[in-house]
This record gives sequence, structure tokens and C-alpha cells, in this order.
Amino acid sequence: MTFVNLNLKTHYDTSNDDFINDFFQPLLQESIQYDRGVGYFSSSWLTINSKGMTKFAENGGYARWITSPVLSKADWDHLWLGDKARHDEFLHQLLLKSVKNLLESLEKNTLDALSWLISDKILDFKLAVPRNQLSGEFHDKFGIFTDNDGNKISFSGSYNDSLQGIRNYESITVFKSWDPNYQEVVFSEQKRFGHLWENEDPNIRVFSLPESVKYEIIKFRPISRPYKNTQPAIFDVSPLSILELNPSLPNDINIRTYQSEAFNSWKDNGYCGFFEMATGTGKTITSLFSALQVFNDEGRLALVISVPYIHLVDQWSEIARKFNFTPILAYKSSELWKNELGNKIIAFNKNYINNLCVITTHSTFATEIFHSLITKILDHNMLIIDEAHHFGTANSVRFFPQNFEKKLALSATPTRWFDDEGTINLQKFLGHVVYRFPLDRAIKEGFLTKYFYYPIIVSLNDEEILHYREISKKIAPLFFKKDKSKREHEQLTALLIKRSNILKNAQSKFSAFRELISSLNNIHHCICYCSPEQKDSILSILGIENNISTHQFTYRENNVLRQDILDQFNEGILQVIVAIKCLDEGVDVPSSKLAFFLANSTNPREFIQRRGRVLRNYKNKDFAYLYDFLTVPPVNEDYSIQELNRSILRKELNRFSLFANSSENKHAAYEVIWKIAKTFGVLDFSED
Repeated sequence: MTFVNLNLKTHYDTSNDDFINDFFQPLLQESIQYDRGVGYFSSSWLTINSKGMTKFAENGGYARWITSPVLSKADWDHLWLGDKARHDEFLHQLLLKSVKNLLESLEKNTLDALSWLISDKILDFKLAVPRNQLSGEFHDKFGIFTDNDGNKISFSGSYNDSLQGIRNYESITVFKSWDPNYQEVVFSEQKRFGHLWENEDPNIRVFSLPESVKYEIIKFRPISRPYKNTQPAIFDVSPLSILELNPSLPNDINIRTYQSEAFNSWKDNGYCGFFEMATGTGKTITSLFSALQVFNDEGRLALVISVPYIHLVDQWSEIARKFNFTPILAYKSSELWKNELGNKIIAFNKNYINNLCVITTHSTFATEIFHSLITKILDHNMLIIDEAHHFGTANSVRFFPQNFEKKLALSATPTRWFDDEGTINLQKFLGHVVYRFPLDRAIKEGFLTKYFYYPIIVSLNDEEILHYREISKKIAPLFFKKDKSKREHEQLTALLIKRSNILKNAQSKFSAFRELISSLNNIHHCICYCSPEQKDSILSILGIENNISTHQFTYRENNVLRQDILDQFNEGILQVIVAIKCLDEGVDVPSSKLAFFLANSTNPREFIQRRGRVLRNYKNKDFAYLYDFLTVPPVNEDYSIQELNRSILRKELNRFSLFANSSENKHAAYEVIWKIAKTFGVLDFSED
């Protein structure tokens, strides 16, 4: 039966109706969710609604209550006007005192029910306190029931959840979601409750019930539940694991030999150091496996994970949950996570829980609020830094937590490019490389796809050569000057970037690209890396000139659109993605098998990450194919400019050599470049 079959009135009052038997009991028995915002909640409500709550629990229901805490004037002043640093600890003690007073007043049957309902996560509480424009109490009284078919009933009125509430004259009005006249009311109330629960109302502060406070309730559980348990057991009977599942290895993940090797090397190095592993070889799983081993060895673990981008928080969270970690996602506004994290840390330090996990971004990691929280973790802690080459800046160094016992850094390129000081900072805090799993080995052992590499050589046109020479003449005296001022360094950097962009955006790349596209048959699952200046022309060549289904992938696309683009790409609906940097790190596109590099920098991190995107294994993918466009600077320059040109070409050849050496057509690739290297006198690289 559903709500639609119930004979419900639109209005109830305690003078003419039995609130419990006519309204709450029938609805609870048919519900799978109950959301309630109420000024006052008494456990006596559970007693008088025990029949409905028993069936609700057997339905696998989930009930959420937002209610007011009982605060004295002194408590209020301490909570809002006291020392900010002790705010969370005071709140914890205040709520703990209130809960203990509540428990002492409960009858045994009610205490049994309440403890099991909270233990099984059937019932959850949050406490609401007005703020900003409001200075009184949270005094609202409304609720929403949901049945198994998605029908909803909302109600509002004067009734509080207490025994006294049915003795007073009270009334409620009922709204049904299947009634077209009241649909908007019902869904508006559901949305309002959601905003309150997620602490998104600017004038209401909502506190989660700390885990240590929940433990004070849960520890009174009798051996058996007062209702039939139709759901898998959520909590272990051990007090230390009452609120979290124990981390464990997922059934669908097989740990590879090199991943075990990586953990053992890190452990032997005192649980500190880098995993330098080729992109696509499973750094995330390797590090979470390492965290799991630490938990299994020590029985407790507070795990902090920092990643460079928001979308990686979600990716890490998905995999961490497979390992039975329950991560707090700490990004966006601190109001959304700081209380939950603070409470979990208190509970962990007091041994009420045996594990906690928080995943954050590098930018949030380097903030005072996050730093102040994680430095309170007393022991059994571990830090994982993903793409750790982003760290090492002067600002991030300030927030390296000194209390962490175990530190694991992940990167395919752990050396910071042109930043020796930053690299030293990283090594001081995170240690040196303790395990390497290079690309060649990953390909040889079948963990990455074999690939062919084709360098495409292009030249500058006459106008670009003139512009290039003009800038080079300004660069030369600054470049070779020994003692440069700060201003001269800045001028030189600006000129070098300007000249580099001439090579990067050479017009002849477009004609070479057109010719290449016309020579290739059935282009699909292709990524085209280009610069912002090249994007529109590349989209036109692909889409308009060649009728190839294409979409850009830039910072302008939101996460929803990005996922839609990737889904269509994997399904073959989109043949080509034109990317500007956004596919460099952390976005998985394993179905890609063809790549055009029209605008690479000489930063090894960038081109190594881009290559890694294309080399991931995928069904029916035997080989990948990489086309790398290289612009040759002009020849017959004067000595100083020619030396600068050699310097530029050497950097390009470093990328070329790295790409060619691991390819299936290494020697053929070298033949393309050898003549140019000889012309410029830069034969000081080898076919290792």
C-alpha cells in the first residue's frame, strides 16, 4: 500500500483527531523517509509512536530530525561569544551533557529503541540555532513523509514531537504531492528542509550530532533490536567501530605485484616518500591500499587526502568508499564541513571511532581553518598528497602539518619544473622517491597501451620569422647578462613567453594539420591538445571542413557538461575532443587512442600527463597513435640568437626523445628529427 491508498484528511486537530493513530502511525508504516523540522523533540514521541517506528525501521527507512538544542543564556553566550579556538570542544561538551541528561530520564524500552535506531542510521539528528538576522530559537514545525513510490506528504502546524503535544490543543494541515494543487507546496517544503539540513540557510546554523555524543547513546544498546532488522548490519559491536565500517579491500580490485612492492618500499622507508608512477598505473588504488595496510597493522587510522582539483575530490571519494572509508569532502565553503570534521577528530582522539577520512583540495589544505583542524589529530595519522608536484610553493610550505606520522606523495613527475627550492621543500617534508614504476615497464608488462609516435615538423612563415627575430634581438642581451635586476628578469620572462607563443601558434601547423586529417581514415576517440589561440581554427578544420563530430573541453564547460562530453566520447558519438589544459591531470579518458599535440609546453609534467591520458588500457585498444607538431626556429641567425635557438630546440628535443624512446617506431621517429638536430648542432641527445 502507498500513501495514495490512505484515507487522509487535509486538516487534523487534537480536539477531534487522534494524531498518533490517525496520522503518524499510518504514515510511518508506509514510509521509507521522514524529514522533520520541529522546535522541540522529546523521546516520549518514540514511545507513543513505537508501532509506526518499528514498521518504518523494517522498511529500511531513514528519518532526519532538525530541532532546537536546550541552551541556557550562559551556554548561548559561551557558544557564540567565547574563544573561537575552543568552540568545537565546548559544543561537544555541551551536547554531551544534554544527551546524558536525556538518557537518564528515559525509560529502558525507549532507550533501547533510540540507541538501536541511531546505531542502524535509521534516525539522525541535527540541532538548529538562529544567527545573523535571527536571535531567538528554531521554532518551526513541519515535516515530509516519502513512500516507496516517491509520493510525498508534507504537513505543518503547531504540533511539537512530545507527549505534551497531544495533550494541548494543536493542529496540522496536510499537503499531498499527487494533488496538482499542492505539488509545489510539498516540493518547496522538501527543498527547504534540504537547505536547512545542509546548513545552507544564512540565518540558521545547523550542527551535526558529534560521533562521540552518538556513542553515549549507542553504548546502551541491548543485544537484540526491538524491531526486525531487514537491512545489512551497519555497525560492528565493538565500541571503537560503532560509527564507521572498517576499511577493507574491495572484492572487485586485485592488487598488482608492483602495488604491493610500492607499499613495502614506502613502509621500509619509515612510511614516508614518493611513488613516482607512470600516469595510468593506478596511483590512487596503490595509495589507498597502503592506507588500508596501515589500518590493518595498527587498528586505527586518521587519513587526510589532498588533491589538486575539485573533480578529483569526487573521483577519490568514489574509490575511497569502495575501500569502506567514509570520507568528509572538505572543499567549497568551510561552513559545509568544518563542524563535521572537527567532531570526527574529537571522536577519533577519544577512541570513540577507529578511523576517519577527509579529502580536500590543495587550495583548501593550505588554509588556516583546515590546518587548525588536522593538526589536532593526536596520532595514528596519515597524509596522502596527490599530484604532489603542485606543492612546494612558499604558501603551501607554511601549512605542512608537522604532527603527521606517515606521509605518502604521488606524482609521475615529482620534480618541480624550474623550481629547485620548491623541490627541496617537497623532499624535506614528504621525502624522496621510494618507488618508481616507469612507463616502459608499465607498457612491457601490459598495464599501459603500446603506442606509435609521429613528429610533424613545421616552419615559421615570413611574417612570423620577422616577428621572431625582432623579439630575439631584445632577448639576447638580457639572456646573456650575468647580474640581472628583478625588473630585467621580468622583462626577459615576458619576452621569452611572447617568442615561445610564436612557435606554439605557428600558422603552418594548420596546413599540416589539414593534410594529416585528410590522410587519416575513420578518426575516432581522438584528443586534440591545442592553445587558446588555436582552438577556433582547429574546431573549424575538424567540424566544418571535415564534418567530424567535435567538442571543446575547456574551463568554460561546467562539470555536468564535461561528463556529458566524456560519455559521448566514450560511446563514439563524439569523435574528437579539443582540449586546452583541462585534460592534463585527473580526467580519465581511457577510450582515447589517437592524440594530436599542437601546443605542448616544454614542462615535462604537462606533456607526460597528456601522453598518459591516451595510453590507458581499454577494450579493443591494441595501440595508441601520437602526432606531435614541432615548430623549427629560423636558421642563419647571428651567433647569439642562434645559441638561443639551440636552447629552444634542445627543450623541444627533450620532449621528442622522451616520447620516441618508449614508442613502437622509435628509430623511424628519430629519422624525422635527425637532420634538423644536425643543422642546428644539437646532436647531444641519444637513442637511449
